[in-house]
Amino acid sequence: MTWTHPLQESSLVIGQRGEVTPFVFRQRLYRLENFMRFHDFSGQEPQYRFHEDGFRIRDVAADQILSVPLLNHYFAVAFVWDDRVYVFAGDYESGRPWWQIRQTVMISSDDLITWTKPQVVLEAAEGEHLFNYAVCRARGKFYLLYETNDARWPAFTMRFCESDDLIHWRKLGPDHSYGTDKYTGGPALYYDAARDCFYCLYLEALANKWETRITRSKDLMHWQDAPAGRPVVTPDPTRDVDAAVWPGVKECSTSDVELCEFEGKTIVYWISGNQQGPGSEYSGTVNGPMNDFLAAFFSE
Repeated sequence: MTWTHPLQESSLVIGQRGEVTPFVFRQRLYRLENFMRFHDFSGQEPQYRFHEDGFRIRDVAADQILSVPLLNHYFAVAFVWDDRVYVFAGDYESGRPWWQIRQTVMISSDDLITWTKPQVVLEAAEGEHLFNYAVCRARGKFYLLYETNDARWPAFTMRFCESDDLIHWRKLGPDHSYGTDKYTGGPALYYDAARDCFYCLYLEALANKWETRITRSKDLMHWQDAPAGRPVVTPDPTRDVDAAVWPGVKECSTSDVELCEFEGKTIVYWISGNQQGPGSEYSGTVNGPMNDFLAAFFSE
């Protein structure tokens, strides 16, 4: 029997070029949207005016920005728990070079407009820097995935923490990791209670492209990758990233996939780009629960 990819269609999200987290709060769909200031200045590099990078909260149906919680932060992700929205993000601080993040902060809100003050919840080890994050709930605890440039492994290796309250995080040992033997990046983390397993989406570098793939684990130590012919999203080398903004730039990377379940459908977002700065957001919708979508990549 031929395996059929569950995601068949996609569309450009006009105006959005940074990583997003779709989330459902009080029966409405929202997006946390990271943004990089260099996109507003033609011909500039990604680190241009990076202290003005940040993230915003958008009501998707109304296409309305509700708040811009923090500037000088990036890699933000949203997580909903107990009628509050928690956001975890990397703090650029002041007077430090671009992407040398040492602290992860958490803020929260019950109305998406007024937010708590940033609270440091994770700090890098000496000489280490932090990058993307992901958060999920599993087996009565919270789990946080973070990328590290720890010199023991390839850059962006994934490590894990656990918490009882979303504030105090315990780093799990180095055996709790993924990507120690290859390039990975742009992760997302989900837990499927019915199948009792974690799913991790990640970007893998191949010969001439970067595509998002999926792996799963019972314990965050031992991993089963989906078959090689089943990427979650893969670039189309004939498609423009966004011809109106990046003329002549073709896809060679599909990264930073994020999901949520809304009104019986799985909502999928990802970045199409070339790993050199140009990038645009795409989205797709699949009928059915999110965990069934994830499990489909491992079906017999």
